Amino acid sequence: MRAICILIVAVFVLTGCWDHREIEELGIITGVAIDKPEDSAQSHMLTVTNQYVLPQSISSQVKSGTSGSKPYVNETVTAPSILQTIREQSKFVSRPPYYYHLKTVVISKELAETTDLLKLTYFFNRDHEIRRSVQVFISEEEAETLFNIAPEEDKVPSIYLDKITHNYTTKTAEMAPTISLGDISKYFSHQKSFIIPFASLKENAIYINGGVIVNADSKKVVGVLSKDETRAFNWINERSQGGVIEVFGVDEGQQHPFTFEIKKMSSKVTPNYQNDILTYDIHLSFQGKLGEDWSYDSDQFNQEYVEKQEKAIEERIQSIVVNSIEKAQKEHKVDYYELMEPFRINYTKEWYKIKDDWNQFFTKANFNVDVSVLVEHYQDVGRKLPFKP
Repeated sequence: MRAICILIVAVFVLTGCWDHREIEELGIITGVAIDKPEDSAQSHMLTVTNQYVLPQSISSQVKSGTSGSKPYVNETVTAPSILQTIREQSKFVSRPPYYYHLKTVVISKELAETTDLLKLTYFFNRDHEIRRSVQVFISEEEAETLFNIAPEEDKVPSIYLDKITHNYTTKTAEMAPTISLGDISKYFSHQKSFIIPFASLKENAIYINGGVIVNADSKKVVGVLSKDETRAFNWINERSQGGVIEVFGVDEGQQHPFTFEIKKMSSKVTPNYQNDILTYDIHLSFQGKLGEDWSYDSDQFNQEYVEKQEKAIEERIQSIVVNSIEKAQKEHKVDYYELMEPFRINYTKEWYKIKDDWNQFFTKANFNVDVSVLVEHYQDVGRKLPFKP
C-alpha cells in the first residue's frame, strides 16, 4: 500500500521533461542588427538581421580542436516592423526564432538619427522571450557588418560584442557605460537624455569607443561623443574606476610624456540655485599610480617633483571636463550628464517649474570644476638614470 501511495505521489511530483525542447531544433538568436534599407523607396521599412548560433558546429569544434566552419549564420529580412521580419524569416528558416539567449541589439547610427528609438525598441521590451537586460549598441557602419566579423577569442560576433563592455569599469574610461533595453525604457519614461555605447569597425575588428547622445525629447541620436567627452561623462557620474591620463611634461616647455593610471576615483556634484542662476560645483578625486614616465631626469623620490606631476594631471583632467561640459552646452545642447537628478533632489519645487525646458536651462548653467589627484606609488620607483645636476 505504501509503495502504491509513493507511485501516485510521484506521478504528480516527478513531471519529467514533458515540455523539453532539443537544443539542436531551436533557432537560438544571440544578436539582432537593425538597419535602414538600401533602397530609398523602402524608407518606411526596417532591415533586420538575426544572428543564429549553431550549437552542433560549436560542439564539433570543441571536440576536434579545429576552427572549422562559422558557428553562426546571419539571416536578413526587410519588412515594415520587427515582428513582421520574424514572421518573414519563419518562411525560409527551418528553426523558429528563439530569443531567450539574445545578448545584443545593434542599431545603425543612420537609422537611430531618423527613427524614434522608443518605438524601435518597443517590441524587444514587450516580448515575453526577450530579457530587458539585453545590451544595446549604436554602430557607425551598417549594423549588419558587425555581425560578419568573427574574432579569434569568441567565434560569435554578437557574444563577443557583449563581452567587450566588461572592460569599461576597470580598464578604460573611453567607453560609454553599458545600457540595456530596460535602461532605455526607464530613461525615456523619466524624460532623461542618455548615451549609448558606439561600436565601429577598425582593421577588421570591432571597437567600442565613445558613445552617442540620445535626446529624450526627440528620442533620436543627436551627436557622437569623443573619447574625452566620454571620459568626462564617466568621471562626473562615477561610472568608471579605471583608465589612464596622458600628460606631456611637468614643466613649461617639456614634452616628455608620462601616464597616470587611475585605480580609484570619486565624484561629488552639488547644485546651487539662487536668483534664477544655476551653478554646479563638481569635485573629482583620483588615486592611482604613475604607470609610465619618459623623462630621463624624473626624480620620483623628490616630493616637489611628485607634486608637480599631480598638478599637471589635475590640470589635464580639469581641461577635459570643462571643455566637454562646454561642448554639451553650446554644441549638443543636451544634458546627457544626468545633472537634472541632483537638481531635482535638492530643488524639487523649482524643478517642477522648469522640467519641461530642462535642456535649455542646462545650457545656461555655470560650472566650477575642482580636481584633486594623489599619486600613491609608481610602476618603477626612483630615478631612471643617475641624476646629473
